[in-house]
This record gives sequence, C-alpha cells and structure tokens, in this order.
Amino acid sequence: MKKKIICLFFLLLMMSGCGDMDSVQEQVEKEYMHSDRLIHAYPGKPDSEVLSESLGLYMEYLLLAGDKQTFQEQVSILENEFLINENRLSFIQWRLNEKATTNALIDDIRILSVLQRAADAFENTAYDELADKISRSLYSVQMHNNYTVDYYDWSYSLPAQRLTLSYVTGSQVISEKSVELLKNVDATQVFFPEYYDTKLQEYINNDEVHLIDQLLIAINREKENLHSKSFFYWLKEEWNNEQRLYGRYNRETKDATVDYESLAVYYYLQSYFLLTGEEEMAREVVQQAKNIASEEMLAQAHFFDYIHYQLMLQEQ
Repeated sequence: MKKKIICLFFLLLMMSGCGDMDSVQEQVEKEYMHSDRLIHAYPGKPDSEVLSESLGLYMEYLLLAGDKQTFQEQVSILENEFLINENRLSFIQWRLNEKATTNALIDDIRILSVLQRAADAFENTAYDELADKISRSLYSVQMHNNYTVDYYDWSYSLPAQRLTLSYVTGSQVISEKSVELLKNVDATQVFFPEYYDTKLQEYINNDEVHLIDQLLIAINREKENLHSKSFFYWLKEEWNNEQRLYGRYNRETKDATVDYESLAVYYYLQSYFLLTGEEEMAREVVQQAKNIASEEMLAQAHFFDYIHYQLMLQEQ
C-alpha cells in the first residue's frame, strides 16, 4: 500500500508539470548553447547569432523559475561578453559581433527590469547596482529631441533618430515625452504606427504590420490606462472567427500576409487578453499554442519563439 501511495505521488508530481523546470534549462544547454556557453538564435546551429534579446529572455525565464545559480551565470555572461564601457558609460551590445557598435532599447529595458526584480527575489544588491549603471548611461545619451530612441552608436557618439513605439514602456529610462507618444497615437485606426521619427517629429506607418509589435503597443497603452478599442475589437473578432492569428497583416486590407502562426505572438496575445479581462480567450490562446508546438516545430524554433512558449507554460 505504501509503495502504491509513493508511486501515485510521483505520478501526480509529473502530471502537475513540477518536473518541467529543469528540462527547459537542459534543453537550452543542449540545443542552443555550444562550447562557448552562449545562447545562439537557432538550435543546433553554433554559427547563428548571439543576441542580447535571447540573454534577457532567458534571464526572465530563470527568474520566474527561481533558478538563482543559472541566473547568476547569465549575469556573468552579460558583464563579461555583452557589456561595453565607453567614456565612463556602459552599454549592452545588441549582438555579439565585432562590428556591432549599438545597443537595442527594447532588449536593454527587458534586462534592466529583470535585474531589478532579481535583486529583490535573490537578495543580491549587485544586480540593482548593475541596472543603475546601465540606466544612467542610457538616460544620459540615448535621447534625441527629448525622446528616448531605439539605440545609441558609441563608435560615433550618436543616438538614433527614431523611436519604435513597441519599445515604449513605463521603464525609468523612457522619457515622459516618449510615453506621451502612446497617448497621442491615433487609436481610432485598427493598427498603430510602427515608429516615431524624432527628427521629422511624425508617426510612420508601414504597409505591413507585425502583430507582435501591435500587441506590445496595445499592452503598453493598456498599462497606461489607455484602451485601444479599434484594435481590441478587430483582434477579438479575428480570434473568434478563425481561432488563430498570424504573424503579419496588411495595414489597409487587414488580411494576413503570411501563413504561419507564432508562439511568441500567442504569448503576447494571451497577455493582452488577460489585461483586458478576456480570460476565456486567453485560455483558448494558450491551448492553440500547445496545439501547434509540435516536437518538430520546437526542434527548429528561433530562441525567441521557444522561450516565449516556455514562459507561457511556466506562468500558467
């Protein structure tokens, strides 16, 4: 009887998903890391890019999983491989490449946020100190006409002259004038502009929209208590009619321009539905992500899609 109870306990433990946490780290090490111990963009391809985007997303997963040791390993990689010190300022290379002389605002914001949260969760003040050092650098030079911009080129000491709207969050490194762009955008249209030209001082629309960018803008607006009714109703109708969404759409016709579904899109879609009180549709999105996440798909997934899917599962 005792043996049966023990077996039942371990069966329930496996069914609950408690054993999934280690398998993600093991899979990342096996498929995305190689002899250099860096995360490469594609599994089994040691020549694929090493991005600060991947580093930040993995740190986010490790914090959520409570993996203190592996998190510290990634912080060491951040400091030793990605961090560039120029003129007493500190920047994160957007990719590890001898020609890369810029950072990427969206990736920096993610890393800064996860460092600050990890400082509390893992009781390590060094993470806060590192985040402050990088934040001060960004806020001091990565501005144009009082707007926070997409990147800073330290080889020329020049900031960009555009701000991608999906990068605009409540982060401390984003200027108040930049946040105003989220408030002033024309939300009567289904799709938002992609970016703001800080030199011309006007919004720029592309003919083809990336749904991830649109979702991020809507999420960031919602967090500022700015509702996006046109986009929200289109999204709901599209989901209810199709029970799926695609990666890109035509701005004018609202038709999909690609035939693929994205695990990362579904991560942000379920996040947006949860923010707007659509819990049932959020559950449907998670189920659809599980439906398409076959072994074959995950075996060739870009790290961006792979880790967003794992974040989605971990947050359930």
